[in-house]
Amino acid sequence: MKYVIIGNGTAGVDAALTIRKNDPLGEISIITEAENLHYYRPRLVEYLANEVPLEKFTLYKPEFYAEKNISNILNTRITAIDPAEKTVTDEKGVVYHYDRLLLATGGNPFVPPVQGIDHEGVFTLRNVADTDRIRDFSTEIESIAVIGGGLLGLETANSLQKLGKKVTIIEFAPWLLPRQLDRTGGELLQKMLEDKGLQFILNDSVASIDSIGGRFVEQISLKSGKTLKADAVVLSVGIRCNCELARTTGLSVNNGIVVNDHMETSQKDIYAAGDAAEHNNVVYGLWNVSKEQGIAAGLNMSGVQAEYKGSAISTILKITGIDLFSAGVISDEGNTVNTSVDTSSYKKLLMKEDSPVGAIVLGDRESIKIAQKVMNRNASVEEFLKHLKN
Repeated sequence: MKYVIIGNGTAGVDAALTIRKNDPLGEISIITEAENLHYYRPRLVEYLANEVPLEKFTLYKPEFYAEKNISNILNTRITAIDPAEKTVTDEKGVVYHYDRLLLATGGNPFVPPVQGIDHEGVFTLRNVADTDRIRDFSTEIESIAVIGGGLLGLETANSLQKLGKKVTIIEFAPWLLPRQLDRTGGELLQKMLEDKGLQFILNDSVASIDSIGGRFVEQISLKSGKTLKADAVVLSVGIRCNCELARTTGLSVNNGIVVNDHMETSQKDIYAAGDAAEHNNVVYGLWNVSKEQGIAAGLNMSGVQAEYKGSAISTILKITGIDLFSAGVISDEGNTVNTSVDTSSYKKLLMKEDSPVGAIVLGDRESIKIAQKVMNRNASVEEFLKHLKN
């Protein structure tokens, strides 16, 4: 059996490892445009801040893949799929045959159609090469604007500040992390980050990126009429499915490559997983979900029937060293709300008909552990409510 996987992110690599567990003799090839072996993408922001070298977050060494008999074909872009012949072709005309194919092509950073977006000093952050470009450019400048106050935007801003830069975050929403936090949590997080030296412009968006002599970034003009001096801009306004290959192949594509519960696309023996996949009208764009989908795809590709029923969306991480947990519903509407807030922490539990439906914890690691258990039905609501009073 020949397995071809396009993309070496977590969906692709975890699919390959799962296949190998079930099929010790199959031929597995991971083909990717990337220059590097699979690494833990969330640590790119630490790499940006010069806190870790690449080898520290490269997950598997070459000898690991050799031992598993998994072939990595780097720096290679697949340009065509022929489902009838079961082949894929790369940009140099090399043809690869498959019995089962996985599209784990990931996503690309969204670049908004803003005047001046092509000036020198405008960057996105998605891979090692992007990170190297930002870091190299930043050695000669003082101020950077980060467009987008989401998780990656805040972490990127924190890393740039560690490089000694003056950083301002511009966010369209009226508070930070509107998908994970309500207004109270977002405003508290903003205050905590301002105390660390970050600056914010909220409820505003970019009208144009202005330049010196039509080349280098000089300032940002906002739709409110304000201007902001900046020597560089990092865009962090979400990702879009890298779906062009699937589209040209004739697969069903919406906001992502449409898959069923077995991670199968609309074409027999072609699967999709990760940031490129859309399951039940949802494109998750989350590392842990990509891992789950990759494992599910690998099981089904190697003949083990497995159903993927979707993933519970929760966030547990540190934002610039501040602990954060968010899961389920965050809106008060129609729910019983229990909250506790002070200058350094915020805790909220939402209930509906005596069952927990959502939780937010900011700045309290012990309460995060309890909230996580409550949302997973492994601890009682009463246990969390005790933490609200502490």
